[in-house]
Amino acid sequence: MTKTDRFQDLAAFRAEKLRAAAKSDMYAERLENHMDSLKQGEFRGKLLKNTVSSALGGSTPGKILGSIIGSAGLGGALSMAAGSGKGGLMKRAGLFALGLAAPQLLKKVENFSISDIGHELGVSWERLKDHLEDRREERELRKVKDELEDEAENVQL
Repeated sequence: MTKTDRFQDLAAFRAEKLRAAAKSDMYAERLENHMDSLKQGEFRGKLLKNTVSSALGGSTPGKILGSIIGSAGLGGALSMAAGSGKGGLMKRAGLFALGLAAPQLLKKVENFSISDIGHELGVSWERLKDHLEDRREERELRKVKDELEDEAENVQL
């Protein structure tokens, strides 16, 4: 194997060295600009929102989720979670969930009339009363059955 000389003379080496230094300085300046941008909270929030929207929106489940909750809901949820200031993970997760659910819940509530809501509450109340009555009857039957079994054991003794 033969070694090839990369530079023909010392001037060519110095020119290449200056070109590499200039390129290095350019990259250092760009990196410094990126770091300055990342120090700004508003920029970080926008970057986070954009990243999550792209990650969720690009996948098939993300497209389905986006169609269900709407892009405004996702943006609102991210804004609530990222902009909530101080707070733990559970608080931010709760605010995220609230931000996702609130727009859709408001849309659904707008479609109900007061009479529909009253009717549904009445139906739910009747079902609850029926369920409680069934449980009461079951307890009474169990109690009577237990008493009969106790009497049967006492007779055998």
